[in-house]
Amino acid sequence: MSKSLCFVPGKYVPLSRFILSGGSEPIALPITRAVADYLKMHDAELLLACLRSGEVTYHKAGWSTLREDTVEAEKAEGTQNSEEGVFVLVSPLLINTLPVVSHWDNSAAEGKGGFRYGGTDGIGTLRMDEAGEKVVAEHVRLYNNDPDSPYVYNTEDYQLFGSNEGDKELKTPQFERYIGDRYSLYAVDDLVAISLSDRILKTFGYPVVYRNESADDGALLSNAPVVQLISGSLLVTKNGQHSLASYILPPNWSAKSVKGYPLLFNGYYDANENTFSTVGPSFLEIIGKTLASTGKGIVGVLWNGGGYIGSRSLQSSIYAGIGAAIARGQDSYGGDAEQVVAVGGSRGGLTALLAGGNPLRLPYRVRYTLCYAPPLILNGLTREFAEGACPLIWHVAEVDTGYRDIWKKDWRHPQTGRSGIETLLQTLTGAGDSASLRETTGLESDFFLDGLKASGTKLLINHGTHDAFTLSRFSFAFAALVRSHGIPLRHEIGYRFGHNNCTDLYEQAALCLKAILQEQELEFTGTVHYRRRSPAVGEWEQTERFVPVPQPVFLEAPKFVAVGSPVAWTLYGEPGMEYRLELGILDQQAWEQKQQVVRNECITLASGVLPDKQHPLELCSWQDGVSQLADGQHAGYYLYELSYRLKGEQDWNVVSPSRVPQPGVEPQAVLRILEEQPNPASEAFRAEAAVLCISSGLSEA
Repeated sequence: MSKSLCFVPGKYVPLSRFILSGGSEPIALPITRAVADYLKMHDAELLLACLRSGEVTYHKAGWSTLREDTVEAEKAEGTQNSEEGVFVLVSPLLINTLPVVSHWDNSAAEGKGGFRYGGTDGIGTLRMDEAGEKVVAEHVRLYNNDPDSPYVYNTEDYQLFGSNEGDKELKTPQFERYIGDRYSLYAVDDLVAISLSDRILKTFGYPVVYRNESADDGALLSNAPVVQLISGSLLVTKNGQHSLASYILPPNWSAKSVKGYPLLFNGYYDANENTFSTVGPSFLEIIGKTLASTGKGIVGVLWNGGGYIGSRSLQSSIYAGIGAAIARGQDSYGGDAEQVVAVGGSRGGLTALLAGGNPLRLPYRVRYTLCYAPPLILNGLTREFAEGACPLIWHVAEVDTGYRDIWKKDWRHPQTGRSGIETLLQTLTGAGDSASLRETTGLESDFFLDGLKASGTKLLINHGTHDAFTLSRFSFAFAALVRSHGIPLRHEIGYRFGHNNCTDLYEQAALCLKAILQEQELEFTGTVHYRRRSPAVGEWEQTERFVPVPQPVFLEAPKFVAVGSPVAWTLYGEPGMEYRLELGILDQQAWEQKQQVVRNECITLASGVLPDKQHPLELCSWQDGVSQLADGQHAGYYLYELSYRLKGEQDWNVVSPSRVPQPGVEPQAVLRILEEQPNPASEAFRAEAAVLCISSGLSEA
C-alpha cells in the first residue's frame, strides 16, 4: 500500500486532492464544481501548496482555459521543470483554526498539566500511522508506572480531576468527578485533521473547515460548499458539571436557518477521540450521504458523556448534560431540538438510550433512539457473573474506579469499606447496588420508563449473544419491560456476535434522518434475528437474517475459573425445555498438545427444566445458575456438553461442543479450571478470555 500524500498546507484548507507531480508538464488540479463556483464567485486568490524535500512552498495559480473546474499553476519559478513534489489547491478565502483545542495545558497546575480553556496540549496525542491511513492514540503517560501503588492513574504528574482545591488530592474517579470531563486527553496532530478532510473531500466533494469554539479568529461560514467542524464546546450545567461537545455543520449551512437542521446525537468517550477517530468520521459520512440523497443538511453533535474515564453516562448530571449539548446545537448552530436522532454503541448505546428517555422532560425530543450493545448488566451486576461469562467487567471496574486490586474478593474500598462491585456502581451511578437503582432512577425504574414512554421516541436495541461485557438475559428482560410500557421497539439479536454489531448502526441512523427530512415515519417493531453466515473465514464477518423455529438454544458461560470458584452460567431456550449441562473431563496432555478431545469421565454441572418466561413479553425462557464444583475438583480442561429436549419430545438433542462463539479462536467449548485466580483486569487475561469482546459458551444459531 502506498503512503498517503496528505500534508499540512499551513493554515489553509485543502480544496483539491493531493497529487504527486513534477517534470515539464504544467501542474493541473481538478476540483469539484461546487468548490470551483464558490471560489469564482468570491474572486478568490488561488495558490498551489507544494511539499518538496520536507518544505512547504506556495505558488500562484489560475483557472485553466482548456479544462473546466481545473486550476493550473501559473508559469513561475519552482512549478515547472522541477523535481517531483506533492501539490494541493488552497486559497486565503478558506482558513483552518488549528491546532484543534483540547482545553489541556501542560504548564497548568504548577507545571503538572491540567485544564485551561483554549489549551491545545494533551496527555496523549492522536496521530496518523506511518502509512497515513489510520488514526492511532498515544496516551502511555496516563497510567501509574509504580508497581507498588494501589492506584491506576498518574495523578502525581497530572491534575486529572477538576480545578477546585478539593479536587487536587483525588487519586481516583469519584461519582460526578471523572477524567476528561472538561478537557480532552488528546492533542490532535494537524495531519489527523487534514487527512480526515481529504477523506471526506474524496468521498463527497466537500472539504472540512476546522474551527475551535474557544477561538475568535475563525468566523463560521454561511452558504459555503464545505463541512464545518467546531471542536471544544465547553458545556456547564446549572449544578456546575462540565462536559465537552463538537459540532458538525453540513455543506451550505446557513446561519439564518433557525431550527432548520435535524440533529444527529452521540455520547461516547474522549471529546477529541470521538471527533477524529471513533465516531466523527462516520458522522461526516452520514451527513454527506444524507445531503446526497435528500439535498438537505443535518447537524452532528458529538458529546463526551460528561467524562472519558469513570463515567459510563449513568451519573445524575447526565440528563442536564445531554440537554445542554442539544440546546447548544439548536441555539448556536441552527439545529432543531425537536428532531433528534440519538445513536451509539456500547457506552454510546447507553447514552443514546438515556437521551431518548429524557425523564426530566427537557426541551428536546429524540425521534429515533438507536442503541447498539448497551451494557445493561448494570441492572443486576453480581460478582459471580463478572468472574464468569462477562470477563471484561473487572477491566471496566479497574479503569472506572482507579483501583488496581478491585477484582480481588477480599478488596474493600479504603474509605467506605464497600466491595469491588459496590464501588463500581457507586462511582458510575451514585448507588451502591442494582436494586436501589431499579427503585429510583435506573433504566428499569418507573422514573426512566415513564419518561421514555412520554418522549414518544422509537427505540431500536441491537445486542449480540456472548457479549463479554454483559448477558443476553438483561437485554431480553429490558426489551419486555419496554414493550409492556407501550414503547415502540425493534429488538435485533445477533447470535455469537458478542460486543459487536450485526447491523450497521450508522446506516440505520441515516435512514432515520432521511425519514425525518422527507416527513415519513419508520416502524420500529418486532424481534429480528441475525447469525453469522458460516464458520468459514471468508463468511464469518458476514451477517444473514433468519427466522428461528423454535428459539435457538444457547449457553453463556465462562472460559476460565479458579479452583474453588463457582461456574456462573445462563441457558436460553423454550419454556418447559429439559436440559442437562455437563462437564467432560479432558485428557490434559491430549488437549494441550493437539487440542484433541479425549474424554475421561463426566460431571453434571446442572440439570432441570427451563421455567416459564420471566415476563410474558420476553422472547424466550432462560435460567441462570451458579454451580459450585465438587470439593477437590482439580485444575485442567473440561468440555461443555449440553443436551436438551423440548416439551413433547422423546429424544434428547445434543448441541455440538464445536458450536462455539468463535470457531476461528477455539475449536471446542472448553472450560479451563486454573490453580489460582488470574487478574481478570490484566491485558493478558482479556486477550485470551474475550477475543473481539466475545465471551464463551455454545449456540445452536
